[in-house]
Amino acid sequence: MDQSQTFSPRTGLKRTLSDRTLLKVFYYLLFPVAFLFILPFVPMIMMAFEEGSPISALSFVALALPMPAILLFQAFLFFKPLSFTQVKIFPERLEMTGKGGESIEVSFADIKEVKISHMPYQGGSFTLLMKDGQKYKFTVILERSEYVLEAISSFNPELLPPNSFEEYRRTAICADHNYTRINDALKNWKILFVKYVLVPVIVSVMILLLAPFIGRLSVTQDLDNVFRMMTVVNVVLGVCCFLIAALFITDRTNRALIKEPNNARRNMVMEGQVNRVAGIVHWIAFAAYAIYFTMS
Repeated sequence: MDQSQTFSPRTGLKRTLSDRTLLKVFYYLLFPVAFLFILPFVPMIMMAFEEGSPISALSFVALALPMPAILLFQAFLFFKPLSFTQVKIFPERLEMTGKGGESIEVSFADIKEVKISHMPYQGGSFTLLMKDGQKYKFTVILERSEYVLEAISSFNPELLPPNSFEEYRRTAICADHNYTRINDALKNWKILFVKYVLVPVIVSVMILLLAPFIGRLSVTQDLDNVFRMMTVVNVVLGVCCFLIAALFITDRTNRALIKEPNNARRNMVMEGQVNRVAGIVHWIAFAAYAIYFTMS
């Protein structure tokens, strides 16, 4: 896609950035999630070895490892908590606060090299290599981490040309937008309670009340079992629709940043439309499952 504008780092940039608590939680959750992906394959692997079929066991291992490997790769590369909790950006330096409260100052004039890596739609990181041998690593766990690169590029465009970090910048902006959407969703806990607790209760009661008239659902089904099933399916559908909507919005945001790199504002109109469609799909799919469950 042709880029109609050229990204121009702002001069005199001053910002105070903090690490994202929610992303640190995600970092620690990735380890048990990775283990859960392996867990279903453990009995199959053990059974294959007991039956004297090492090839089958290795095939199960090959199936079990890719997803945990991807999750752990993302955890260590992109979401590992930083060695500092706050970064203040000035036109010629950074002032960082370490985990122990100590102050760390990084002068842009003392930077020898900037190494950048990223995965589109996933995350990224960059490391400042100092002339005295010190290294400072930043990841998307720091809010608007691309501001650090923008300030360095504005100070010394020869060290860090603007086009050298545009892809990372787009990924960081999309990650920041996604984090904000997740954070906003979690703040609306009343809506989440109605959506994922109250609605499954109402649907479960309706199913059990209709059971005697339909005659196809066993009246021995108790409310607890039906509610558990409705809740699990509702949560899975809700998360899937949210993630698919987030991927679609991220793709649109990335395309918009390619076209207009100096405009990093969220397109709230587009996001609202996509979220409404995702919500409608979620409820249609949930209703379809509830009808199927009742009639089966």
